[in-house]
Amino acid sequence: MPLEYVKKGIAGAWILGLAVLAAFLGLSTILGWTVLVVLGLLPPIVMLRIWNPPAPTTSESIRKALR
Repeated sequence: MPLEYVKKGIAGAWILGLAVLAAFLGLSTILGWTVLVVLGLLPPIVMLRIWNPPAPTTSESIRKALR
């Protein structure tokens, strides 16, 4: 599975999990929804920006150069 799909799946599961938690807790205030949005979006955005694919190995670089 490509890394982009894994990253998007984890981010989606995080946001969905927080939405279920908000529904379970019965959030109804503006402050509660604001905290939920920040907790829901900030970690996935950071994860999507920082989590990069692994660097190619030496043998992969050599094979690519020989092609």
